[in-house]
Amino acid sequence: MNLSEFLSARRPSWQELDRLLARAEQREVGDLGHERARRLVDLYRRASADLVQARTYGAGVEVTRYVEALVARGYALLYAAPALRVGASLLDFFRRRFPARLRSEARAFGLVTAAFAAGLLLGGVTTAIDPEAARLFVPAQHQGFRPAERVRADEERQAAGEGPGSLDHAAFSSFLFTHNISVSITCFALGVAWGLPTLLLIGWHGVFIAALGVEYARDGVGTFFFAWILPHGIPEMTCMLLAGTAGLMLGRGVLWPRGLPRGARVREEARGALELLGGAAALLIVSGLIEGTLSQIHEPTLPYAAKIGFALVFGALLHGWLWLWPMGGSRRE
Repeated sequence: MNLSEFLSARRPSWQELDRLLARAEQREVGDLGHERARRLVDLYRRASADLVQARTYGAGVEVTRYVEALVARGYALLYAAPALRVGASLLDFFRRRFPARLRSEARAFGLVTAAFAAGLLLGGVTTAIDPEAARLFVPAQHQGFRPAERVRADEERQAAGEGPGSLDHAAFSSFLFTHNISVSITCFALGVAWGLPTLLLIGWHGVFIAALGVEYARDGVGTFFFAWILPHGIPEMTCMLLAGTAGLMLGRGVLWPRGLPRGARVREEARGALELLGGAAALLIVSGLIEGTLSQIHEPTLPYAAKIGFALVFGALLHGWLWLWPMGGSRRE
């Protein structure tokens, strides 16, 4: 075959490839349909081979540049990285993947919830029976004054307009966010030790919260305590339970490799656990913002009933989304 015959035989294929590339570039390869897309791939491969032959036959610069341009366009279209759709990926994560992962780990979540409930029961009953037990459970910074004294001082500052300003709220929010992250990471990381330290840490948080609540209730300011704790406490405790669930998944990988090397099994469990931590991270941001703002506003500025009502509604919406909200069908990334 001489150069003239080669060009006559191959030019129709190049022109067809040019038309298909133009159409695909205006939209996407997927819009071509299955048969046309396969045809595009076939013509691209042939054009790549034709480029070598065109150079071998000594075709002119105009011909080789034309075929080079076709091959370059085909390569860019067929092998380009998919577009990064951050918004769509985040929407799919929170709409489907995160709730689906949590629901698939309902037993592990139930176990960490039981550990937290056991801590609440232990701390509440022990402190109610023996007031001196609060010295063991309540942090030192809460033992230097009676709860009623703190509430009275906070309410007086609110009435005098001396509550924390916007900069104080932002700084306190940042501190609490960092603290909550450290607690959640600890709950997760300790899970690798068969999950037991994670359960103990979560149980201890339950003991502390219940003991503190009993102290405030005994001093006649239980309503203040719930209005102070619940708005941020519901998402915060949910984050802690999510991190604990993720930790138990690591512990499960260590205890039951299921025929895989233990390291490979832990890495497999970690991939699913990270989805729970991703959702928990978003909730920690919300919790930190609430704790640094709404939770620090007391009567007479904001009625305690309103704060408690907000917390209950928010908690119902949060767990309704996590456990009951329809996730829809899966989507391809």
